[in-house]
Amino acid sequence: MDHSPLYSPDQQQLHESRIHLSGEQKSRIREITLGIDTVDSTVLEMAGDDVLKTLENNHPLNRLLENEQKELIGYIACEDFVHGEAYVKYLATSGGTGRNLLREIPAFLEYAKKAGYTKINFHGWNERLNHVLEHFGFTRLRTDTMGELAADFYELELSKVKTSKQVEQERRDAFERKYLSKIRKDYEQTLATFSDKVPDGESVTPRQEKERAITKAYQDLSVRLSRVEGFVFGELQQAVLKLKLARHFQQNDVVDANTLYDALIESPKFLATDKGSLHRVLETHEQKTIQKIAELRRRKAEQTGEEGLNPFEWVCTTASGNYALARLLNMPHLEEESRYMDHCVGTSDSYISKMKRGDVEIFSLRTAPKINPETDQLTQDEPVITIEYNVRTGVIEQMKKKGDDEYLDPHDPFYNDVIDALRQLKGTHTDIGKPRDIKGIAESEVQNLPAVKPMHLLTDQGEVSWEDFAPTQDTLVLKTGTIDLSANAPKEVLSKMLRLFAGLEIPPNTIARSPEEVEQLGASTKAYVGPLAPNIFAKIAEFNIEHIYASFPEGGIRREKVDVGGGTSEMLEEEMSKQGVQFPNVKWMLDHEVFQRSIRIEDPKEPDYRKWLLKPREQMNLIRLTVADLGFPDGATTEQILARAVALGLDLCPPEVGPYYRLQYTDQPMNEWVRIGMKPIPDRGDSGRVFSVERSWLDDVWANPGDHWRAVNLFLFRLRK
Repeated sequence: MDHSPLYSPDQQQLHESRIHLSGEQKSRIREITLGIDTVDSTVLEMAGDDVLKTLENNHPLNRLLENEQKELIGYIACEDFVHGEAYVKYLATSGGTGRNLLREIPAFLEYAKKAGYTKINFHGWNERLNHVLEHFGFTRLRTDTMGELAADFYELELSKVKTSKQVEQERRDAFERKYLSKIRKDYEQTLATFSDKVPDGESVTPRQEKERAITKAYQDLSVRLSRVEGFVFGELQQAVLKLKLARHFQQNDVVDANTLYDALIESPKFLATDKGSLHRVLETHEQKTIQKIAELRRRKAEQTGEEGLNPFEWVCTTASGNYALARLLNMPHLEEESRYMDHCVGTSDSYISKMKRGDVEIFSLRTAPKINPETDQLTQDEPVITIEYNVRTGVIEQMKKKGDDEYLDPHDPFYNDVIDALRQLKGTHTDIGKPRDIKGIAESEVQNLPAVKPMHLLTDQGEVSWEDFAPTQDTLVLKTGTIDLSANAPKEVLSKMLRLFAGLEIPPNTIARSPEEVEQLGASTKAYVGPLAPNIFAKIAEFNIEHIYASFPEGGIRREKVDVGGGTSEMLEEEMSKQGVQFPNVKWMLDHEVFQRSIRIEDPKEPDYRKWLLKPREQMNLIRLTVADLGFPDGATTEQILARAVALGLDLCPPEVGPYYRLQYTDQPMNEWVRIGMKPIPDRGDSGRVFSVERSWLDDVWANPGDHWRAVNLFLFRLRK
């Protein structure tokens, strides 16, 4: 078969005609690109429209390959990152081209040299082609990483005009300039997502407000980071910081600059790439801090006090002077408390494990210790009530008198001292500097306190209605009456509740109580507070509402972002094993046809689904709901739960969310189970099962249509696009 040469070094005039692709050619090029079976599918997906853009960049070495029928069968696309060097960015052909392109490489190299190029280089994604090109003089210089991918960099020197060090620096500078340009473009695109409309009653647009917050945080951090010796904070790092701050403010109204500064110093490479969110680096920082504190606690717990001295950490003495609050620090403390008070705090390793992880703190209100001057011994150091404080939620989970079923009572002689001790505790800080902002007391622990009227609350200052209540930082809420969250609930009251229970400062005029109000407020909606009405989550997704509350004083409905896709079940198993995740019961689910099809892109032409291309990585917006949140206070069946979620505007999760959520939910508390809201996978007995995410475990659980779930059970669904 006769083919005219692609590159002719003897031709009088170099190839100068610009390539203009038709719609049909573009479709064919995409088909050829995705059909390359020797290159990772993730790389092929990334190439996308960039192949088309590169072919139309007027590069003298760019070519389209056609057969005798003038059908497009391949392409060569190049780009100049460094002057005088041609970078072969893309090269692909379809099967059965009828010509051997490798025979044309010498002519290609001669043509490039005549065109003024001194070097040819490329990143080798195709190992088979890499080995062939080495025979033509291409040399592997290094391996470059691009996110989670890696490729070898090859180069052929046509004529030596610069030192390798000069060329390397030029190349790095060129890539950095290109990357820097992309970062700045992404920053502008992120700012464009903020509204330019001035909301009613406001004087600035949301974009102006966000830009001010971004600028303030950026200036504060820039000044401090530039002073840190050895910390690289050049032009690229500065641009990345601005971009990540802008992305952060898409979902948040504030950022703790002090904590972020500590996190960046701890992870200096975080600013070298636009990958990763501030939320993630802050979470990592918090986790490392907790681990450090846990180690300090472990060391402290191993210490033994000298006989005759009290090793407790004394927090405060009550106003009466008769009682003092102590923090228990180790297992001997818990055991002593448990023996005297006849309850379970020291009968197992459960509480000491939670203490070492930083999940809870245990306090003991005791008769104020005194020393007998004659005997030099402690007297009046006896516990009267044991208090469990949840560090993560800010809730007093337990307050137990002697015996596990004895609760605080207004007739107790130390009642006022307990209230005073809690009020003082509220003004202190944990070991990691977090304020002990007591948001409430578990309902079970205040059952002996007087009943509170509807839409009222009992504080340390007495009972007051929500309308008359003026929350301050020192307010201590003991008990609440029933709370009405209907469409008639005053927004001023809801704003107070958000401030008290969630620590959120949200203006009343930005709170929606119904889907209709969400529609009215539009992008200015900051929070949704009320029952979950049909299709409500479609509105929440449309206007990106972050704060959602279906009840008080329980916590809000949690939104999460999880990266899903791009990996095989074997890769997921390997990653879970590295993290120490136990998953023996779900290997059959990971290998099931339903799971295997879900992680891939369906190809009608290929009968073997395991040969289908893997779905690319994507970030999914997820919603955590209890069965009660879904509108079932007495529990519901699997069928009812899944149907209600869909009716509310949510989608069922694809099954692969289970392992990906387990891998990325690294700080899950003990005794929490999150079931994946998915179509159940049938086992051998045709019983449906779904993934269950537990601390250090990925498990399965039966989820047949008629199976009943309790109101407190947690499910995870996907926010509909």
